[in-house]
Amino acid sequence: MKRSLSRETRMALEPRKQPRQQRSSKVVDRILDAALTLTREQGTRTPTTLAIAQRAGLSVGSVYQYFPNKEAILLDLARRWLSSFPEVIEKRIKVPRPTNRDEFRQEVRKLFIDTSTIYLDNATLMPVIEAISGNADLRPIQDEYDEQIIALYAAWLRHVNPALEDKIAKRLGLVMMEVGHACRLVGLKRDRRTFDLIEDDVEAMWLALVNPYLNLD
Repeated sequence: MKRSLSRETRMALEPRKQPRQQRSSKVVDRILDAALTLTREQGTRTPTTLAIAQRAGLSVGSVYQYFPNKEAILLDLARRWLSSFPEVIEKRIKVPRPTNRDEFRQEVRKLFIDTSTIYLDNATLMPVIEAISGNADLRPIQDEYDEQIIALYAAWLRHVNPALEDKIAKRLGLVMMEVGHACRLVGLKRDRRTFDLIEDDVEAMWLALVNPYLNLD
């Protein structure tokens, strides 16, 4: 059963004011851009609300109009990070169907290039993502995106092989998502060379997993 955020958690972490006008949206973007820049600069240290406000060129009061605390800002960044994955998977569904394994391998490589960029550019957000995964109150936020990503992986596989059963495609999509994410987290905690080698290993595992189901020469 899908778990929803508790009322207390929602009130503590949800943005206080939704940006309904273009000017408000730009203010929120400035806050989030400043927070992301600081997390990249400071590594494992979490930026303070004051530091975020100063980097955004705003008063602390202006930041609090939109976010109740720094955790809510980081959570919104995590949401944006999670929401970037569906778009890159959808790109692979929109291209012509590969007709052989070499063409499919090229499509997998393109997906890995796009998704690796998302991980590497947002490496400092990974503690936030892991915290969401390990917190029963926050986990529904990631579950929502996980289900969307699994469905897109399944749709991609069925795009390659229209005869593939939906339940099999979803099972494969689940493994692709979980293995890819877990391995990349390990790689990010090491060095860039290790990350790249793990990426190659994950790609090989993906191909070994799905090729038997794709009916490609």
